Amino acid sequence: MLELLESMARDQPTLDDDNIAATDADSAEQDHNDTLLRRRSYLKWAGTAAGAAFATSASAAASSGGAVSNDPEVADLGQMSERRLSISEGEDLSAYVANASGGELLVVPEGTYEWNRTLSFSRRNWGIRGDGDVTIMVPGRRGHGTKNDYVLNTSGENVFFANLTFDSSGRPATGFRCIVNRRAEFRNITVASDGPRTWNQSQTNMFNVGAESSSGEVLLDGIVAYNNGNISQYNGGQSRIGIWCSRSGKLTVRNSVISGFPNNGIYTRMPGEMEIDNCVFANNNVSSIRLGGSNEVVTNCTFYLDVSRDDTTHAGGRGNANAGAITADNRGRASNGGYVRDCSFVVQNIPNSTGAIRFLDNNWIQVEDCQFLLDQRDVPGVGWNNHGSVHLRNLVFDTENGSGATVAARGGNYSTVEDVCASSDLSDGAINTSSRGCSFDWDQAHDYPNPSFENRDDGDSGNEDEEPRLGNTIVIDGNGSSERANYQFAVDGEIDHSEYHSEYGTGGEIDGGTVEGFVRGGADGFRFDGEVVALSVEEGPVVRVNGVEIDPDDIGDEEDDSGNEDDGLEHGLEIDGNGSSARTEYEFAVDGDVDHSEELSTYGIGGEIDGGVVEGFVRGGTDGFSFTGELTDLAIDGSAIVRLDGEEIDPDEFGDSEDDENEETEHGLEIDGNGSSARTEYEFAVDGEVDHSEELSTYGIGGDIDGGVVEGFVRGGTDGFSFTGELTDLAIDGSATVRLDGEEIDPDEFGDSEDDGESRLPNVLVIDGEGRSERSNYQFSVDGDVDHSEDFSEYGTGGEIDGGTVEGFVRGGADGFRFSGQLTSLEVEDGPSVRVNGTEVDPESLFE
Repeated sequence: MLELLESMARDQPTLDDDNIAATDADSAEQDHNDTLLRRRSYLKWAGTAAGAAFATSASAAASSGGAVSNDPEVADLGQMSERRLSISEGEDLSAYVANASGGELLVVPEGTYEWNRTLSFSRRNWGIRGDGDVTIMVPGRRGHGTKNDYVLNTSGENVFFANLTFDSSGRPATGFRCIVNRRAEFRNITVASDGPRTWNQSQTNMFNVGAESSSGEVLLDGIVAYNNGNISQYNGGQSRIGIWCSRSGKLTVRNSVISGFPNNGIYTRMPGEMEIDNCVFANNNVSSIRLGGSNEVVTNCTFYLDVSRDDTTHAGGRGNANAGAITADNRGRASNGGYVRDCSFVVQNIPNSTGAIRFLDNNWIQVEDCQFLLDQRDVPGVGWNNHGSVHLRNLVFDTENGSGATVAARGGNYSTVEDVCASSDLSDGAINTSSRGCSFDWDQAHDYPNPSFENRDDGDSGNEDEEPRLGNTIVIDGNGSSERANYQFAVDGEIDHSEYHSEYGTGGEIDGGTVEGFVRGGADGFRFDGEVVALSVEEGPVVRVNGVEIDPDDIGDEEDDSGNEDDGLEHGLEIDGNGSSARTEYEFAVDGDVDHSEELSTYGIGGEIDGGVVEGFVRGGTDGFSFTGELTDLAIDGSAIVRLDGEEIDPDEFGDSEDDENEETEHGLEIDGNGSSARTEYEFAVDGEVDHSEELSTYGIGGDIDGGVVEGFVRGGTDGFSFTGELTDLAIDGSATVRLDGEEIDPDEFGDSEDDGESRLPNVLVIDGEGRSERSNYQFSVDGDVDHSEDFSEYGTGGEIDGGTVEGFVRGGADGFRFSGQLTSLEVEDGPSVRVNGTEVDPESLFE
């Protein structure tokens, strides 16, 4: 990715006024278009043949998606032991998953199985991998009428899912919730069944994921979902979302197809990073991606607004449809900003849209090196539902039917407009384009449906013998020079040419791990594993390894390379499970450097290294480590033997037990639903640190942690937390039992009960304009408290609150409110629908 962006930056043209003035207009326009398309040719997207028959089914899409590598990039499989399931065709796979434990990677043999349970648990270091074609059948109405009917609802740490297809004979809202501390990974997951088409009803999201830690990441690679929903069924924001995330860690989505969702394809309100790369999106209501943050970037994606291409439908005048590709929206925990690069937008047949890219609530975004095909007159390339600022650079706007559509609508600020080329059959709108005569290049766009991505292998992803994709890149870039420059380099692993990273290059000759060749103005790119052990390049070219420019003189023989496997780390530590099936947990700390030692390990799972602290567990194997400095602390929970530099030691001899008395006391808090089906909401605060406790949780969903404040709910399960400091506030709405350090407590004893009105208000009122253009005024009163609800509002004005009375108006959007007590009056002009707690009501007959 870095290499691609550097190449794009390198090739941006320099405009010379004197040269342009001396050139005829037609030549200048053609030169600009050639330069732009040549620059964009770095996007080596390998789609299926243009115009391929649409008859490709979701199952066929799953087959193409099945080629995503199962090699993990975020999840640590070293923390898991594989267990191959002895399961028969048609059995309930969810029963096996429910009875699994942490530390296990379940390997499912090829076949078709059922998933009849709704599983909810907290578990560390576990996963499921299909070996071959694994199809899992889900009940036909799963996920209807609720946002929380997940097939799997898991919290904990280090989760891995790969090579699974979920299907159904009905239209379920098949969904997965996975909230982890630092790492989770989903690879080659297909939801083959269509999603629900239900009015005025909640629908479970497909993915609700996130990492709580700002250093964590959730990766979704090779997700295929043709939801084929009714995109008019926004249902007040309660219908189905493709991927939802609101956590602090990074979200990465790539090599995926997400289409036909009525409530956004990817919807985030997160402070963490977001990276969306090499994906196809189609016909997602509101947007395919909600973009809101200077740490969020969308690259190499193609967006289709064309319901004739799949089975997505809409309801004409009913409901609330405003489909888009990118919506600039920073609400919730997100920040301002965002980047859209190297993308294609195709607008051809969509019932209602205010722009392929449009602003809702975000101060700025940058759109660079993209192309737009605008074949629908009433849909602009850039549109506005709110004010903001957009930066446009190196863009192509075209039409194939003379639509006359607007390139850039009025309503916001176009801070930067550079090298924007538009067809003469389009209207510039609020900007002045720099050239005409450019064309949309279909070779630069992914096909839809069933695209085939360059970095997907061609075999069965369940085949463990399949060659993994080489993980490193090296590019020798002639940087436009006319001079020949020879190069030679060697790696200690495998190497192959990379068409994606090459441009006009000669390729070089590969002989084992050695490559020899030359470049003039182009670039030769290669993929390899291992290390670059030698590199010689004549003066001129730039060399990049994994996107980072390097000095060739820094590569080669170094006197300090002694070949020591442990890189000079002088001590060895072994935690030896001694063949036992019992689990031993360990934690130790050193005051120097520490690393895993393959030489000292036997069937071990490795442990997790964080600075000089290591935490992990063994069963029968051995985890080995090499380190410098001194072993300062060591704690063992189990029967494992510990050896330091080959000598058995007593763990109790390490660490200062007297200092333990000065450590801050850790407390445990449990919110126990007692097996009830009723929902209990909770919120509490501490003046120290707080984290989920797997030990204290039972089928709980974990709760959301924001600093020292935690908010969540339980039904029959238990959410458990560990914290330091004092419990400063606690509010419970329901019948759950609360225990502090194992003792049942009265929630009213914590915090100021008179302030409970500031906690979440139980009732919801929504006035929904349902896409109309006419203004409708409303007024209502309650005999309790009332506040705006961001969760239930969409494009609304919010209304003015004066005590228990609210007055406002809607056009096409929705204003949502939370309140306590009773609704005492309600007046709404003709047009909008009104819902109280999700049920549509008639304002005129409500108080009769």
